[in-house]
This record gives sequence, C-alpha cells and structure tokens, in this order.
Amino acid sequence: MSENILAIDASTEACSVALSCGSEVFEEFHLAPRKHAELLLPLVDSVLQRASIALSNVDAIACSLGPGAFTGLRIAISTAQGLAYAAGIPCIGVSSLETLANQAFEQHSSNYALVSIDARMNEVYFASFKRAENNLPQLIDSEQVIAPSNLVLPAEITDLLRGRTPLDIPVVKVGNGWQVYNYSDDLKSFEQPDTQLLYPNAKYMLPIASKAFYDKQLTKAEFLQPVYLRNNVAKKKSDQK
Repeated sequence: MSENILAIDASTEACSVALSCGSEVFEEFHLAPRKHAELLLPLVDSVLQRASIALSNVDAIACSLGPGAFTGLRIAISTAQGLAYAAGIPCIGVSSLETLANQAFEQHSSNYALVSIDARMNEVYFASFKRAENNLPQLIDSEQVIAPSNLVLPAEITDLLRGRTPLDIPVVKVGNGWQVYNYSDDLKSFEQPDTQLLYPNAKYMLPIASKAFYDKQLTKAEFLQPVYLRNNVAKKKSDQK
C-alpha cells in the first residue's frame, strides 16, 4: 500500500484506529466500553505522530459504518466526518462484519468466515463471507440481524460441511456473538474464535479500504451513514432526542 489511509472503528466495545503510511501500518486498539468519545481523537493523534505525518497528508479516511452499537457508530462516523472536513479528504465506508471476516482470513487458513456480533435483545448481527481471489472477504448472503435460533447458513456453506468433520472444514467463526448465545447443534461444531477475533480491529479495515480507494469507491464526508440493520431501534433512539 503506497497511499495513506486512516481507519476508525468503534462499532463494538472495542475502539481502534489504524493508519497505513506507505508500507507501514500504525495501530491503536483498546477494549474500552463507553469510552469511545474520549479515546478516538487521542488515538488518531497517536498514530499520526508515530507515522510522522500530518492529517493533511492522509489520502482518505475509512470508517466502520456498522452494524454495531448505535452510540459507537455515531461517534466513529462523526469523528471521521470532522477529520475529513478539516483535511478536505474523502471517506470510505466499511462494514464491521467485513472487517472481522478479513481478520479471520489474515489470521487463519480458512476460506469461509461466519461473523456474529452481539446485537443485544437476544439477536446477533450476522453475515457469511468467503475468501475472494484477492484474499479479501466476499459477502455470500446479505448482512442481517436475527435471533441465533433462527440462523440458517447459506447453501454454499452447508454443502461444504456435508460429510466433513469440524477439524477439516475451512470455516471459522468470528465475533463476540458466538460467546453470548446458544446456537443450533450444527453451528456449535465449529471452532470458537480466539480472543483476537472477538471485535473488529481497524487495522484489518485497511486492505478493504485500499481496494476501495483504487477502485475510486469514495464518498464525501456528509454522505457517511451508519448501517443499523435494526431500523426500528435507530428510529426509537432518534425519536427520543
């Protein structure tokens, strides 16, 4: 990567910032529930200082659009917008589920990732991804918010699992949703995620954002919008203001 991209994620209890500067990556990751607002800007300052570049030298700002925690998404997006306005640079929106899938593909030899993030209210944000030819995640089905007991895997994955043991299936489960809820027996057979794969990390957003940058899939700061999936909850929060 030769471009300078700043990535921000606050979609879960974790808060992270990463910066690709030439061939180097500078990152900050903290598990800090309810501290996103006070941490994000200092973390941005930290990676910029360590890279010895100014915000004006950043080419684009990538931001997690969700799904995830309502407040965290708003904080991350407003931070990204403020920085983008200040520097006059474009933004790149990235799915938090896609980021987690990319973490899985970079840390495991798996070709499929089942991503589940706790959505509260006895539901999870869920999506299935496969490794594309460029090694980045490719969404198999749509992202959804669903009760774990109602979760149905895409046919592409169920066909893959037929006749295989949990030890030789190239599928990995990632995200904190797997630790919170009980799933059907066929889903329990997969390996559990390690502690590094429970929460999205902005560092793994960078390869996705880099491709978007070169594909010119950029957006103006004012057009960044959170992806809640659970629209009725977002509406209730808005109505309470």
